[in-house]
Amino acid sequence: MVAKTIICFDLDGTLADTTAAHIASFQKAFEKNHLAYKTSSEIVAKFGLTAEDIVKDLFPKISKRKLPKVVEDKIEIFVQSDFNLTKPILGVADALQELKKTHKLALVSNAIHEEIIAILKKAGIKPTIFDVILGSHEMDHKPEPQIVKNVEKAVGGKVEYFVGDTIYDVKTGKAAKVKTIAVLSGIHDIKKLGSENPTIIIKSVALLPEMLKGEL
Repeated sequence: MVAKTIICFDLDGTLADTTAAHIASFQKAFEKNHLAYKTSSEIVAKFGLTAEDIVKDLFPKISKRKLPKVVEDKIEIFVQSDFNLTKPILGVADALQELKKTHKLALVSNAIHEEIIAILKKAGIKPTIFDVILGSHEMDHKPEPQIVKNVEKAVGGKVEYFVGDTIYDVKTGKAAKVKTIAVLSGIHDIKKLGSENPTIIIKSVALLPEMLKGEL
């Protein structure tokens, strides 16, 4: 029997629609910490980075003491309040079930573990479908190729595909020399994703089982 290869998935915008939830939680955390208001477009422009890097980019002069407090508040607000703004992406949960038959599945996200589990639950995806879940406290930040090596070590296999909705996901896969699948269900459009030359661009993870039947 041929050993199953691994598919690495991003989370936000790839397996679940979390844009509105993240925007609202950032804005409320900024307000709570008496920081200047930031528009949705300003926040979304930073998506793909960690929460800490997003806050630092939006507020370059923020103190080292205040930064972790803002990030902590953002996470707490996201999980407790704006969690209801998270939406499933049609067909993704079923696609993962189908892919599980032929591949090992890994989830890598810039979110912390608590956020990841909350998002998966809202999206109707069982965390146990993944052979490993790595959050921001458990791995290097994208686009570091070490992420793929960490997955391979944890799962015991070879990563074949890296799937995500941002250029950072494509960069991560390419840096690790694996095939990259960009999806249009998130924040980066076909032009921006195409600028990084992924192996293929598809509309959604929901289409991935059919696409893989053709062996990319």
